[in-house]
Amino acid sequence: MQSYLDILVTIVPFIIWMYLIFFYAQKKTRFNNFFWTNKVILENQKFKLSTLKNKHSICIIIPARNEEKYIADTIKSLLSQKINKFILIVNDNSIDATTEEALKTFKKEKFAKFKILNGKKLPNEWSGKVWALKQGVDWAIKKKFSHFLFIDSDIILKKNIVLKTLNFMNERKLSMLSLMAKLKCTTIWECFLIPPFIYFFQKLYPFSIVNIPKEKLAAAAGGFILCRSELFRKKNLFNLIKNKIIDDCNIAKIIKSNGNAIWLGLTRMVESKRSYSELREIWKMVSRTAFEQLNHSIILLLISIFGMIVIYLLPLINLFFQSNSYLIVMNLLSIFLMNMSFLPTAKFYNIRWIFFILLPFSSFVYMLMTISSAYNYYFKSGNVWKGRNYQ
Repeated sequence: MQSYLDILVTIVPFIIWMYLIFFYAQKKTRFNNFFWTNKVILENQKFKLSTLKNKHSICIIIPARNEEKYIADTIKSLLSQKINKFILIVNDNSIDATTEEALKTFKKEKFAKFKILNGKKLPNEWSGKVWALKQGVDWAIKKKFSHFLFIDSDIILKKNIVLKTLNFMNERKLSMLSLMAKLKCTTIWECFLIPPFIYFFQKLYPFSIVNIPKEKLAAAAGGFILCRSELFRKKNLFNLIKNKIIDDCNIAKIIKSNGNAIWLGLTRMVESKRSYSELREIWKMVSRTAFEQLNHSIILLLISIFGMIVIYLLPLINLFFQSNSYLIVMNLLSIFLMNMSFLPTAKFYNIRWIFFILLPFSSFVYMLMTISSAYNYYFKSGNVWKGRNYQ
C-alpha cells in the first residue's frame, strides 16, 4: 500500500502548480492575467505613434561605476533616439576610464548636450546606485525637463524606443514606465540561469497585476525607467530609499502608493550588453539582492527554501522513488505544468530545449544563491557588488 507521505509529497506540488497556472495573479478569476504569459511585451501593445519629440524634454540619467567597457555603446544608442534629450552621466567614483570613454564618445559624435557629474563619496547610510541616482536627480530637477529616463550604463536602446514609450505613457496616462531589458543569453551559464531569473521575477511580481492602478503590487526594472519629472519636484524620492539595494522596485512602490499609474513590461528593444560568462558573476548579481528581497527575514528564507523544494524539486525526485502509476502520472503532470509556465520565457530568450528542461536544477542553484546572500549578510561583511560591501 502506498504510504500517506508518498501521496502527500505528490499531491501538494500538483495542487500548487494548478493554483499557480490557473488562479495565481488572476483578477476575479477571469483567466486573463497569467503570470507566465508574454502578453506584456511592449511591441505587442496597441497604441498610436505620434510626433511627441518636440513636446517633451528628457534628461537621461546614467549612474556609471567602472563601466569603461560598455559606456560608449550605451551613449551611441542614446544619440540615435530622435527626441529632445540631455544626457547626464553620474560618475559613481569610478577607478577606470569610464569618464574618459564617455567624453571621447560625445566628442566623436559631436554631441554637446551632456554633463558628466562626478559623484561625491558614498555616505555610510546610502547604497551605491541610489546615491548616484539621488545626485543625478538633485542636479536635473533644477532644469525644465518634462521626463527623467533612468538607464543602466550597459544598456543598448533600439531605434525610436524612447519615442514609443513616451507615446505609450501619454495614451495610458502613466507616470512611470519600466521595461525589463533583455539580458544577454549566449554563454552556457547565461542560458541556464538568465531565463529562470526573468521567470522568477515575473512570478514574484506578476506584471499584469503591477499594471493595474488599483492593485497595491508595484515593481520596476532598473535598466529602463521613464518617469514624469514632476514626481520628484516636491521631494527627491531617492532620499526615501537611501539604504535600499533594490532601487527599482522600491521607487516603483513609492510612486504607485502615491496614486500614480505605472506600467512594467518586457521588450526586445532594450538590451543589456553585460556578459556573464562564469557562474560566480551571476552568483554575485543575485546574492547582492536576494536576502533583501526577503526583508532580511530568516523565517521568509526558510519558507522560500521549502517552497522551492516542494514546487520545483519534489515532482522530479518523486519519479525516482515512487512506483505507483497514478502518483507517477501526477508528478509528470506537475512537471508538465512547470514547463508550460516556463515556455513563454524560454521562447522569448530562444534557448535550446536542454536548458528549458533544466528549470528544476536552475531553481536549486537560485536557492543556493539566496542562502549565500543570507550567509554573507549575517556572517560576513555583506554581499559584494562592484567593489562595495552591502550589509
